[in-house]
Amino acid sequence: MHSNHRLRWISIFAVAIASFSILLIGSIMSLIELFRPQTSNLQQSASQKAVSPSSPTVGRIVSLGDSLTRGIGDDSGKGYIQLFREQLQKSSKSEVSLVNLSVSGATSTDLRKQISQPETANLLKSAEIIPLTIGGNDLFRGSGRLENTDPETVEKARLTYQENIDFILKDIRKQNSKATIFVFGLYNPFGDLSEAKQTNEFVAQWNQTAQQVIAKYDRVVFIPTYDLFQLEPKRYLFTDHFHPNQYGYQRIANRLTQLVIDQEGMETK
Repeated sequence: MHSNHRLRWISIFAVAIASFSILLIGSIMSLIELFRPQTSNLQQSASQKAVSPSSPTVGRIVSLGDSLTRGIGDDSGKGYIQLFREQLQKSSKSEVSLVNLSVSGATSTDLRKQISQPETANLLKSAEIIPLTIGGNDLFRGSGRLENTDPETVEKARLTYQENIDFILKDIRKQNSKATIFVFGLYNPFGDLSEAKQTNEFVAQWNQTAQQVIAKYDRVVFIPTYDLFQLEPKRYLFTDHFHPNQYGYQRIANRLTQLVIDQEGMETK
């Protein structure tokens, strides 16, 4: 009896150790993804496909951009793009395909290179909806993540961003003249810190730049996000105080869904 009792406790202990190990590995992988984002690699990002783009669908989505479209910070793993797909599918009552080509850590220069790759170009040709988030890494990393804000450095980065956004939209239009492109504006994750006045000015300037470029193109829509995080940033930001959390992504998804539904004349349930 004592032997059976001992074996049972050994089994319980072994299971506990195994469970703890799995949890620890998962936590480490999450931290690596968060603080050491992958480099821009189309082979990595293109692998996540909800539905094959060749399937008969309504609303073929090809999303581009950085960690915001990747969904970093959302405990559910969906991010705004998966939430948007689910909402659009529910509204249209039809299958909606999604190919998410976003890459954590990407800058506008990275995205400019990515859309020139043949595989990306082929996917963009079949898209009906192209949401993209880009520019946050250009601004905040270019200024040292705002530990030492240098207006000259930020301005130089802004001009590069302006040139890249123009190139990106022009190149997408060469591949696809009919898809609606939704370009998300920047929000200020540091709006509740001591540098808020200066960082708010930077974000406003960059959003104005994006809108000026976008105005040159048909069927390109600017989606503001600044107001979504302005009043209660801690409520809608992840613990890294940079990416949205699940509630923040839901607000972004809701805004995109409403614009698309209004555009298509769909009616929600």
